[in-house]
Amino acid sequence: MPKGGGIAEYDLHPRGMRVDEAVARFDRIVSAERAAGRGVFAVVTGYGSTGGTAKIKGAILAQCRRYRRQNHIRGFLDGEFAGDIFSAQALDFPELCALPLSAKRSPNPGVVYVAV
Repeated sequence: MPKGGGIAEYDLHPRGMRVDEAVARFDRIVSAERAAGRGVFAVVTGYGSTGGTAKIKGAILAQCRRYRRQNHIRGFLDGEFAGDIFSAQALDFPELCALPLSAKRSPNPGVVYVAV
């Protein structure tokens, strides 16, 4: 999954994927990444450009909050805040330095970064 030596990236918003399917796939990805002992990965959730709703992104962020409370992941960062390195969200992300420079230069609200 890593492209050009970067972090692993998984697409959770292919055409027709339902929210429950995306969350189930995310659960499998988190388990696999933890088992592999990797530090950080990205999930492409989309940002809800049609109608302003981001159902998959909202569900993944909710799952991340739940996993964080359970210490199943070390942290997560909405890609919208990746470029604002002084935001509370970015400062709370334990692997901010591991994000690709392109993510910091061009924040993407359709991506969520997860540290396992």
